[in-house]
Amino acid sequence: MFALEGDAYFAILNSCFHTEWAEKTSSRLKEDPNYNLAKTFETFPLPEPTPELNGLGRSLHEHRHILFKRWQEGLTSIYNRFHDPYEAAADIQTLRNFHVEMDKAVADAYGWSDLDLGHGFHETKQGTRFTISEAARREVLARLLKLNHERYAEEVAQGLHDKAKGKPKVTGRKGKRTPSDEESLLF
Repeated sequence: MFALEGDAYFAILNSCFHTEWAEKTSSRLKEDPNYNLAKTFETFPLPEPTPELNGLGRSLHEHRHILFKRWQEGLTSIYNRFHDPYEAAADIQTLRNFHVEMDKAVADAYGWSDLDLGHGFHETKQGTRFTISEAARREVLARLLKLNHERYAEEVAQGLHDKAKGKPKVTGRKGKRTPSDEESLLF
């Protein structure tokens, strides 16, 4: 759960941009991705929210809620249908269209309207999925990584990553750290 204000963030975090970043940066538990807040969310270079993303996020949320009620199914079952190339229900096609429009709006928010995402059914490590093409996936990850590096360099220039502080001192055989004066006042 993320405490973010506005439906635009719902759209961004459900977009192919965040999904691909999470797939690349998450650790694995068996074969499933294990989302890591520090490695995935905190390193993800969020675009600025836009009114269009806000509307698409709200519409996606409302449409999924309708599907939950109509089909009496949860998110996993609905997205299994979403990724099934033989599923032709109008509700599922509408859901796919929301994702395509949302991904385009996120690309626009990054200033990447030149990016051809190539939505369709593609083979992935998880099997056939309705997603962006392999070429688009590689390009999305390359651009996100470049943006991540640029933003980190800006933060370093602003002094937000003080490397002089380093990690807390470790003492003893079990690696227990010594609390700072400030920390000891907290307890």
